Amino acid sequence: MAVHVKKSRALALRQSAIKGRKDGYRLGRSHGYHHGRCQAVLDIVPPWQPVKRALKVMYVEEGTPGFRTLDLGIAHSLGELVQEVLVVQSTSDLTDIAQQFKPDLVFILNGIFRVSNEQVVKLRQHGFRTAIWFMDDPYFTDVTAQMAPLYDYIFTHELNAVPFYKTLGCNHVYYLPSGVDRAVVAPRFVERSYRSDVCFIGSGFPNRLSFFNKVIPALKGVHLFMAGHGWNQLGQYKAIKKHVKLQGVLYDENIRHYIGAKIVINLHRSPLERLNSRGIQAMSINPRTFEICASGALQITDVRQDLSRYYTPGQELVTFASPEELVDRIHYYLRNEEERRRIALNGLYKTMSQHTYSQRLNGMLHTIFDETGG
Repeated sequence: MAVHVKKSRALALRQSAIKGRKDGYRLGRSHGYHHGRCQAVLDIVPPWQPVKRALKVMYVEEGTPGFRTLDLGIAHSLGELVQEVLVVQSTSDLTDIAQQFKPDLVFILNGIFRVSNEQVVKLRQHGFRTAIWFMDDPYFTDVTAQMAPLYDYIFTHELNAVPFYKTLGCNHVYYLPSGVDRAVVAPRFVERSYRSDVCFIGSGFPNRLSFFNKVIPALKGVHLFMAGHGWNQLGQYKAIKKHVKLQGVLYDENIRHYIGAKIVINLHRSPLERLNSRGIQAMSINPRTFEICASGALQITDVRQDLSRYYTPGQELVTFASPEELVDRIHYYLRNEEERRRIALNGLYKTMSQHTYSQRLNGMLHTIFDETGG
């Protein structure tokens, strides 16, 4: 009897090993095949070769972990556009550094809570031209309302914030959406630990908790990965705990998880937050929209009003309007692999050909130094 049990156990182990090898081969082959197709798409993206301007730009990083891909992408892209770039931490003595570097432009990303208003006033008193790019509008407009009038040029990724800043007396306010830099965000091979069926990375804000409480129960059997603070407040947290990383993930872990996922969900946060007491509505897409498409994964996103300016739903990404619709979309595209990949590849091509930081910043420099006479 004991011998029979041992043989049965050994047979089960061998069968499990065979199945594991087959599954691993299948998953590895599938990931490699898609990665190869992504590379083929990147190879046909038209080259972008802007003429370098004879300018010196001092770039002040946002500096927080959540903005790392933006900081790296913007700094690299500026290097393609101007003669000299100096990257500076937001906690530095900006005026002292500017006096030594003598930039044509001091360009600050976001600056919320990290660059004091006194620093900006001091920079302008010493004759330095300043510009800021707000990437968190409209969620912190109570704070940015005090900052914006201090700058020479204001760029915001939120279209609805442009008239708001103009009412504050700001003369040079421009809408400038986010983008990506291929050197920072692009498809590549990632280890199996980064692969999933469905991925969502972001904080568990109240609107997201309410939404995912309705979605999670319908994703049984789906290989899920989630990361971000606050998800332990989910009603179904215990059931998915092993798939959730509460401390979040940092660059470039988040990009690796995007690349390794078949589907990446994008759910924007609600604009109705305490530091947006004026209730300015959000109509523009977040930076994550571009990063997900640039990773080569299929993005399924909620709809912001200006989404169609940049992507065609159903062709370059997929949209949803309710928890039930998101669940239906997830199950459909997990079953229909070729359609899922086709849309993802279209989104990759669109992003890398039309939505890069180099293109965005080239437009910004043109606005500052050509249109307005800088």
